[in-house]
Amino acid sequence: MLKVAIIGVGKRALAHIETLRKLKDLFEIKALCDVNPDRLGIAKRIGARAYTSVRDMLAEARPELALVAVQAEGHHVIAKAVMEAEVHVLCETPIAMTLKCAREMMRISEEKGILLEVSENVPRWPRERLKQKLIKAGLLGGLRGFYLSYTSGSYHGMAALRNLMGSEALRVKGEFPKLNSVFERGFIEFPGVKGIYELNVERGNYWEVYGENGSIRGAQLYLKGEAYTIRVRRSEEEIPRILGAEVNTKPAISWENPLKGYPLTDEDDVARADAWISMYNAIDRGEELTYGAESAIRDLELLIAVRESAMRGGSEMELPLPEELIYERLVHEEFKKAYGLDPLKITVDHLSVKYAIPDRLQRLVYYGRLDAHKSPKYRAFYPRKE
Repeated sequence: MLKVAIIGVGKRALAHIETLRKLKDLFEIKALCDVNPDRLGIAKRIGARAYTSVRDMLAEARPELALVAVQAEGHHVIAKAVMEAEVHVLCETPIAMTLKCAREMMRISEEKGILLEVSENVPRWPRERLKQKLIKAGLLGGLRGFYLSYTSGSYHGMAALRNLMGSEALRVKGEFPKLNSVFERGFIEFPGVKGIYELNVERGNYWEVYGENGSIRGAQLYLKGEAYTIRVRRSEEEIPRILGAEVNTKPAISWENPLKGYPLTDEDDVARADAWISMYNAIDRGEELTYGAESAIRDLELLIAVRESAMRGGSEMELPLPEELIYERLVHEEFKKAYGLDPLKITVDHLSVKYAIPDRLQRLVYYGRLDAHKSPKYRAFYPRKE
């Protein structure tokens, strides 16, 4: 059984806690840590120790594995302190706010021989697993195109897209349209496949993939003029478990949830459990991580490529991206304005106060552009409380 610490006890961490309590044969939550003591009331209820200092928590609780669930601009800072204490890290999404920060996390992970996994949920959802299986089996024929809209952290959409394509993007062109419903748009090319990404608040989180023989549009599979719904399959218990996903073609095709023995009740619950068990199997059995930091960096890189191209007037960006980027310089400048130090120089001690991501920084991180708030469709991800 692995001893776990959770750093940052917000809404996402509470969801992880509920998942971990269902995996109690594998994990024990030993410590919760948050700079806001008001969030730590749950610690006593679950039998964990409460801390407001990461350093004290690492020294006293001595966890084997820690979840980093603070806001994105602090991921690399907290993860660095944890890994330097030789504790494995499961990081919430995105892995970091910039590629430079993410690569610093990777460097420390490799230097220390510490595992770094990312709790990317979208490609781990049961219906997405089935979509990946359908495409890999050739049901759609050769892929020819796609459309992606994502509005609640577009790195998630890039993760979904990359896992459906089964390959890495070659080049990207981006643009910032006139502000209304679409905040950014990218024209992305994979080997033999081209398509469009948008942060389109009218479409929400939605994606389509087109092949020679059919297409997948949202949760619908289209083959030879027939439409089939991709469904989550649940047990018939009072509180149903997720058994897998299926589509009622003839014959029916399904994906079986390898974690169906646990009382996981929704797709995000399955995805979180998959990330935790990825860490367990890697630590206890030496297995490969099921997602990993490198994959998370590629998700982030694809999104940043759209923004970098837009900032360069729509110039085509080849992947992998160069090290020096206009977009990342702007993000780092906004971070420094807010916290007083460059993000690569800040330490965990500088984050030992309550904070909220500044408006300008969150516009860049979540919308790609500083003028996003001028759109009537703009919604702050972390609205300030008066």
